[in-house]
Amino acid sequence: IFGGGGFLGKHLMRQLTRLDYRVKVATRKPYLKGYLKPQGNPGQIELFKTNIFNIEDVKRILKNCDFVINLVGILYETKKQKFNQIHTEFPHQLSHLCNELGIKNLVHVSALGVKERHVSQYMQSKLQGEKNIQDTFKPSVILRPSIVFGPEDKFFNTFASIAQFSPVLPLIGGKTKFAPIYCGDVAKAIVKALELNNSEPRIYELGGPKNYSLKELMEILLAEIKKKRFLLPIPFSVAKFQAYFLQMMPNPLLTVDQVKLLQYNNIVSGDYPVLKDLGITGTLIQSILPKYIYRFRAGGQFG
Repeated sequence: IFGGGGFLGKHLMRQLTRLDYRVKVATRKPYLKGYLKPQGNPGQIELFKTNIFNIEDVKRILKNCDFVINLVGILYETKKQKFNQIHTEFPHQLSHLCNELGIKNLVHVSALGVKERHVSQYMQSKLQGEKNIQDTFKPSVILRPSIVFGPEDKFFNTFASIAQFSPVLPLIGGKTKFAPIYCGDVAKAIVKALELNNSEPRIYELGGPKNYSLKELMEILLAEIKKKRFLLPIPFSVAKFQAYFLQMMPNPLLTVDQVKLLQYNNIVSGDYPVLKDLGITGTLIQSILPKYIYRFRAGGQFG
């Protein structure tokens, strides 16, 4: 697994170890990812210090593996990490090595909303990465999830944090639609994708059971944390101006490219198979969100 140390990787690990898979995790800093090991039996999960742009490092991980999962992705660019390197070049290199080393299946996690001539650089790099894999390694499965939610998610937790100190929650593109999907369902989809015996590349669009506008999602969140906040619609032009300055921060709250993303709906198109086609029933936000967002209430779990 590449990118297994993140939010999704943690949930995926448990699903894999239950099915008796032995897991190799490629990570830049294995000494910071020790929390992954208790997700399996002793010795079932191994961590390897890996630079994904070093071919020998990647080969060492792939040796004696049957399947490969790529979860590597970034939401914004930094001096060291660029969309093109991470989303386009690495999948290209990885799919070449999968061919060379006789890997049975490559599952690549992309993003929902990928399409030709997208105005967002993030989406352009994701699309080119998908094409590189499809052209190079035929038994591949590409999964395109919408916003992924669950404990430690960056979406609900970030907005709940803002609501702790701000009387206002900004709504950029309040009418833009999303199909939030539970991280546990994405993990199940990855496991199912490993079991597919496909000789041609396949793409699945992963969305939750319901579509919501950003405004509706904020209303659900505020009801859960029992706070009243003013939802302030912000025009895209104003948001782009603010993002121009915010993106200069070390961990930017908002970038110009993300504002461009918010101009498009992030829902299942109907052109590709979906979660249901993998035999998975999507989980509703309301059945998961209360289990982890309660810490933002005035009295915590007793609030």
